Amino acid sequence: MKRISLRTKLIVHSTLLVLGAVVGVGVSLYLAERLYLLKRFEHTQLENVQSLVQIAREAITTRNQQLLESYLSLLRRSRALTYAMVHTGDGTVIAHTNDRQNGARLADPMTAKAVATQEKLLRQEGKIADDIVVDLTLPILKDQRRLALARVGYSKNFMAQLVDQALEAARERVILAAAVALAVGVFIAILLSFLLSRPIRHLRDGAHRIGDGNLDHRIRITSRDELGELAGEFNTMAAKLQELDQLKQDFVSNVTHELRSPLTSLRGYVEFLLRGSAGPLNEEQKEYLIVVKNNALRLARFIDNLLDVAKIEAGKLELHREPVSIADLAKEMQIVFRPMGQEKKVAFSTDIPADLPPVLADPDKLSEVFTNLLSNAYKFTEESGRIELTATRENEFVHLVFNDTGTGIPPEALETVFNKFEQVKPTRGLARKTKGTGLGLSIVKGFVEAHGGRVWMESAPGRGTTAHVLWPVADPAALSEEEIA
Repeated sequence: MKRISLRTKLIVHSTLLVLGAVVGVGVSLYLAERLYLLKRFEHTQLENVQSLVQIAREAITTRNQQLLESYLSLLRRSRALTYAMVHTGDGTVIAHTNDRQNGARLADPMTAKAVATQEKLLRQEGKIADDIVVDLTLPILKDQRRLALARVGYSKNFMAQLVDQALEAARERVILAAAVALAVGVFIAILLSFLLSRPIRHLRDGAHRIGDGNLDHRIRITSRDELGELAGEFNTMAAKLQELDQLKQDFVSNVTHELRSPLTSLRGYVEFLLRGSAGPLNEEQKEYLIVVKNNALRLARFIDNLLDVAKIEAGKLELHREPVSIADLAKEMQIVFRPMGQEKKVAFSTDIPADLPPVLADPDKLSEVFTNLLSNAYKFTEESGRIELTATRENEFVHLVFNDTGTGIPPEALETVFNKFEQVKPTRGLARKTKGTGLGLSIVKGFVEAHGGRVWMESAPGRGTTAHVLWPVADPAALSEEEIA
């Protein structure tokens, strides 16, 4: 599954939140605008019927028919108006926006309901032709006596059209405002995500550096909130780890030095006994002493490895650089590993160009790099396998490639294969029986990087392993300057 960064999650979630808020507000504004328009139309209708009541009362009282008809002609200009009229209690029309209805006696259901009602305001709906009409009826009173009824009818469909037309402009404004709000919200969301994720990225990078062994690294504290407290705890943890690492290095250094002296003495006495200086030995006694000698040598190599690791970690590795021929070192390695190759029937071949320049290296350290890498290759290569060493020049480096047909390294182990005491656990064949201290590749990495080079592994289970080493080429001009100095 593809990893999604915290910053991306913050941007996505914030954008969705802003989008939801904008949509919610936009819809709310749209519905509120629609409700406002409908209320405004209803209020307009009520004002019109109330005005009609006042004009009609005046016209009936003063018997001024022209006043009433003039007002009805004014109402007739409204596009949503279906009719406006004044009629008596028995339905006889006194005045109508349709002059042909004047004097007619209405007997439709809405008129019957309007005549029969005792309410101050009657709102009803009825169908006229293919349209639905909203009818408002108010009684015309004088001294609590009903003189007539004032009625105004509006087309419901036409009012809906007017509302939609008014909402169209409102809709455009709402969409524009929503787009601007969304753009501003997304910008603020991105800005906040950067501001919030920056200290978290610093914590992550710091944790990676500390995890990679850079215990001197400290996370810069820029805030006094929970993230600042977490950064402080990280720094405290790094300081304690650094203190423990120093104690460990001191312990390893002291123990290895303390072990080396008695071990040297032990090896000396074993050699003394094997030479027969203390008297003749039988075969069984010699066999026992050889076992002691071999294990003492093995322990001595382990102690040397521990000392090398301690020097690498402390930055106190002493290097005596000089030009070293890769071709000569490869021939030496063929001689050293010939017995092991013959025993396991593993072929070892080299491909070193004749014009390959020498590298600048401490001969002992470079020899140990070759020995460790080739030892691992022989260790994990089964019978009738092959080991190849090739070298080519790449700019200011010599690229060394150690390739074998062994059991290979699982992908998950490639990232940690150079760690101290890290041993790959093979799953098949003779590799299951191999043993080691887990320091060889760590020493290789330390020696290579101390010379300004780089080392990495490529491997797959069952397909062998390829170790790559980039080693600086010896610069003749630089060497001459050093000799003069």
